[in-house]
Amino acid sequence: MLTVETSLKEAMTSIEGSMGVALVDYTSGMALGTLGGGSELDLTVAAAGNTDVIRAKIRTMEMLGLEGDIEDMLITLGSQYHLIRLIKGRGGNGLFLYLVLDKGRANLAMARHQLRRIEAELEL
Repeated sequence: MLTVETSLKEAMTSIEGSMGVALVDYTSGMALGTLGGGSELDLTVAAAGNTDVIRAKIRTMEMLGLEGDIEDMLITLGSQYHLIRLIKGRGGNGLFLYLVLDKGRANLAMARHQLRRIEAELEL
């Protein structure tokens, strides 16, 4: 099992092209931990903004009567991928992992696979 800090380090080191990662509580919009980012990528601002994205998608699914849970969400920008993975089970309700990748260096399929593995090993 991985702690929050270890999980964030694992995402930054094991996922090619990682630029920043955060564990976020989407009930409050607060980042519970961040790693990477920098002056051009404020992960606390991104955490709050992506909280709104998740809430909007959950509301839309409810209005449409769609069954099932959100596994992950992908936002593709010109030079980056923004991957949001909702955490399931073991007290993870209301949390998500947010990963920013350099589009030119990242393998999106492998990043999704690695983020799924990190989520499974995360100890909350």
